[in-house]
Amino acid sequence: MTATITAEQVRQLREMTGAGMMECKKALSETAGDIEKAIDSLRKAGIAKAATRADRAASQGRIDTYIHDNRIGVLIEVNCETDFVARTDDFKNLCKDLAMQAAAANAQFTRREDVPAERIAREKDIYAAQLANEGKPAAMLEKILEGKLNKFYAEVDEDGREHRRPPLRPLRTGRGVVVLAPRYQRILLKLSGELLAGEPGHGISDEILHRIAEEIREVHAMGVQIGIVLGGGNIFRGIAGSTRGMDRVGADHMGMLATVINSLALQHALEKCGLFTRVLSAIKMDQVAEPYIRRRAVRHLEKGRVVVFAAGTGNPYFTTDTAAVLRAIEIGADVIMKGTKVDGVYSGDPKKDPKAEFFPSIGYMDVLNRGLEVMDSTAISLSMDNRLPLIVFNVGTPGNLKRIMMGEAVGTRVGV
Repeated sequence: MTATITAEQVRQLREMTGAGMMECKKALSETAGDIEKAIDSLRKAGIAKAATRADRAASQGRIDTYIHDNRIGVLIEVNCETDFVARTDDFKNLCKDLAMQAAAANAQFTRREDVPAERIAREKDIYAAQLANEGKPAAMLEKILEGKLNKFYAEVDEDGREHRRPPLRPLRTGRGVVVLAPRYQRILLKLSGELLAGEPGHGISDEILHRIAEEIREVHAMGVQIGIVLGGGNIFRGIAGSTRGMDRVGADHMGMLATVINSLALQHALEKCGLFTRVLSAIKMDQVAEPYIRRRAVRHLEKGRVVVFAAGTGNPYFTTDTAAVLRAIEIGADVIMKGTKVDGVYSGDPKKDPKAEFFPSIGYMDVLNRGLEVMDSTAISLSMDNRLPLIVFNVGTPGNLKRIMMGEAVGTRVGV
């Protein structure tokens, strides 16, 4: 005789195993209502979780944050059973992805019950009027109205299955290293060629390359997407060549090639640190670098690769500062970070004038009006027109780049 399986038995088995209702009912039927045998059956089938987990409390976890473009902020708490799990890279990655998804959802309410009654009534009136104007059959009005309301809920509450906006960026599915959400999600790092040369002032220092690569690796480990533009002054500066009688266009092209050399050197240093890196050149040279294509660059960034933009803009008369601003705008960077040999922006050269005033922050127009040598006027104007913030900092101080990413006041902030 087949045993009668009650709803209470199914509920009890579900709570103990975490299996689905139909699987629980089938297991109970096969074991004549014996709970213990049903648990064993589900575990053998790989459906149930370990019975010992049924009464465990998720008392550990972590609180994570995510800020997008200084407009959307998310504070999220994710619980788990042990502190060991909470400190793993996979769990941190999960928290980061959940926070990004919550920001992307753009929900106005967290639950359907939170939607004000007057808001629901107003939507009902609007939908009812729309259906009446469309001449829908009276018998179908209630069902159609219910479907429209469900769609409305899906757009405004976090419990809905669809949202009006896609995710801010594709969520990562692979294993990665993520810590507390950094202040910026995508940056453009601008480094002069002279920084790579070290004390001699020319050539490339392996020691400095390695140190910069390690700094970039630490920031990349925070989940930040990184684009880089390098100057070429340690090898050849186009404007300097033109002052010696060279044709300016030809001299600038030589300067662009110098940036390609630096970019390839940095790519080598980054890959030695374990970072997948791509060099994209504004001048076509297929055997040594990929051609610069904006969508390809963005896709590389989304895949977690570091992208080095070489050869400036590909046009003479434009500096690598202008190229950095242009690339930052094109890839949608949150900020440009210009690494220098001084702590930020001063009213004069702090190495020559000890009374030079340091500016913790300064506007674009002040930079232009004072003639401060932060970037060339074209780059500053382009940043101002597109409201792209710029942070000038001392890249020679270990950890500065990471401190900026964690929101500390380092260097000088230029602009908005």
